[in-house]
Amino acid sequence: MTFEIYRKGVGVTARCTVAGLFGVASIFAAYSLYGVLIDYPEFFAGAKIPLLDIRLTWGLVSSFVLFMFCGVIICAFTTGFEIGLKRIDSKTKGAVEFFIETQAELQKVSWPTRDELIGSTVVVIVCLVILALYIFGVDWVVSSVMKTIGLL
Repeated sequence: MTFEIYRKGVGVTARCTVAGLFGVASIFAAYSLYGVLIDYPEFFAGAKIPLLDIRLTWGLVSSFVLFMFCGVIICAFTTGFEIGLKRIDSKTKGAVEFFIETQAELQKVSWPTRDELIGSTVVVIVCLVILALYIFGVDWVVSSVMKTIGLL
């Protein structure tokens, strides 16, 4: 078991982005679990968190354990730490390689300039308006014909 970052310094932006997004998702998961278990009794009778004066309930303990578990998994899959299990270690290294390759491909992308983006947006909006008018016209004609022949 080694605690070294796999391919340190490569794909840092992609790794941090993925870790942040999954971190936010794990916060929501822990909060949801807390909400489900909020009515369960205290972990131990009268147990409180000393400095915060918060009752220690099953919901709080379970959500904290879930958040910590998710944090360890996120850390392993975004840094490539080896934990001693070859199957999991190969998966984490594969995930890190994917993040590195993703960032490398995104750096090759030719992003549009502001003028190109505005021009493309205008073209899309104009095409949508024309298409909407066409569909409205066809619907109106078909409705009028059907009313005339008595089907509507």
